[in-house]
Amino acid sequence: MNRHKRRILTRVIAVASLAAAVLTAGQSAVASTDVTGDRPATATAVEVFTAAPALPDQLADDVAQALEAAEARAEADPADLAPPYVDRTTGRIVAGVRTGADSTKTAYAAGSIGVDPSTVDNGNDDANQDGLETGKTEEPASETAAAEPEAAQAVVIPKIFYPSTPKAKYSLADLDAVKDTVLESDVPGVQNLYAASVDAERNRVVVRASALTEETRTALASKYGADKVAVHLAPNTFVQKQVSRDNDANPFFGGSTTNTNAGTCTVGFSWTHEGESYFLTAGHCTSANSDVRMPRYGTQKVGKVVKDNWNNTTGSTKMSGVSYYSGDLALVKMNGSRKTAGKMYVGGPNSSSYRKVKGVASRAPNKGDKYCTGGTTKGELCGWKVWDAKTNIRYVDGEMARNVTLGKKGGTCTARGDSGGPAYTVSGGKIVAKGILSAGGNFNDGDCMDVFTDIRLAEKAMPGIVMKG
Repeated sequence: MNRHKRRILTRVIAVASLAAAVLTAGQSAVASTDVTGDRPATATAVEVFTAAPALPDQLADDVAQALEAAEARAEADPADLAPPYVDRTTGRIVAGVRTGADSTKTAYAAGSIGVDPSTVDNGNDDANQDGLETGKTEEPASETAAAEPEAAQAVVIPKIFYPSTPKAKYSLADLDAVKDTVLESDVPGVQNLYAASVDAERNRVVVRASALTEETRTALASKYGADKVAVHLAPNTFVQKQVSRDNDANPFFGGSTTNTNAGTCTVGFSWTHEGESYFLTAGHCTSANSDVRMPRYGTQKVGKVVKDNWNNTTGSTKMSGVSYYSGDLALVKMNGSRKTAGKMYVGGPNSSSYRKVKGVASRAPNKGDKYCTGGTTKGELCGWKVWDAKTNIRYVDGEMARNVTLGKKGGTCTARGDSGGPAYTVSGGKIVAKGILSAGGNFNDGDCMDVFTDIRLAEKAMPGIVMKG
């Protein structure tokens, strides 16, 4: 994508009082009143809530894999199936069917789901495991990994899940249509709406707002339906795009510093296609066909951007031949003798410790999932939990990140320069790739905010795969 020079690298969603609003002819005083607390839904206005929903515990891997299978069914028949979810009390998959759909749809949604536990490997966020390596030297000779002995075949008994199929007013297509348009709609006060995601349990879309008026509440109800949308009001929340490990040498590892036409960013994961070396980073860090550099090598061009799904005016774009959005991604091919390796830096921003990359997570992110991030500015930060998945977020400069994951944690946040870096867990001392960082900021309660693109979207949309160590 063509990229204009970034005029502002860090922006904040301004949360200003809307007092003394000027009323146009025919407008009532109530229409422009600021909303500062909870409001129930009415026939003409959407619900507003201010308490942050508690983040649930991470789902058991077999349950999460079964949920993903149910989600795939809904995506295959979005007009009649509602977005599924897990009943946290019973552990059962709930796969709603639109009221009025014929019985074949119910039978389809209720079909048994078998999970093979041997295919599940999502790791956890425990960074204090074996597998750390240190002592990398500059320009090492290419390595040939020794083949690991194959484990003896074991008999695997699948676990079977039987979804319940209650009636639902709105289908997945109904709710996705709202999610995909509301942040760019003509409702008054849209500039204060910064995120939208499907709330499967409540069969609605939750829009997150940094400020809200009664006019916006009623406009959302009028445009979409009072029960189809709810607003989570979180004053003083901001989202900033981070565009700033240190001094990496060839072959380059994930989690290291890279210099792009947008400034300093972070290498996400090493990548390979047809025997060639690449790496992933964030699309907003690059533009199509632009050169990238590494600090150790000064002005030398070590690679070139060959894929980019970010338009620097509008945000996420669909890659050629792909019918859906894939977040915020760029693929860089290395020049000449420059290589990447299936390893990733961990620890602090100047750390020389690293782990081998085991592979990619076997499922998509879900609410409550734990993970770590790694970037050149703040280094390794663990303790994150997924807050929302498959979310669209509009940044304050107007650019839209589509189909991304929103995370939350307390303590230290990511910062400018961490963009493009890895989101991951650790399994058996090795890295399990989860995603590529796009943005960060703070929620109104002071906790950190994180936005990343599911790594599996990269493997679906781009040629090649994550390089293993």
